[in-house]
Amino acid sequence: MQTTSEPQISPAIVVRALSARFPRWTIWWGQATAHYWGMSRRRDGLLIHVEARSAQEFVRRAKEIDARAS
Repeated sequence: MQTTSEPQISPAIVVRALSARFPRWTIWWGQATAHYWGMSRRRDGLLIHVEARSAQEFVRRAKEIDARAS
């Protein structure tokens, strides 16, 4: 019996897509942690950071932060 799995997308490609979607964020993949990381500066100058286990989690958290900053 042969099992098939979905192809894995390179974290570098995911980071490029996230960066295009969130241009005010600096986003990277932590190879040691296997998590997505991001930083954004609020209007008051405070740096905000996000650590997420998946791209979907990063999107959710970054959107929540950006919505509060508006």
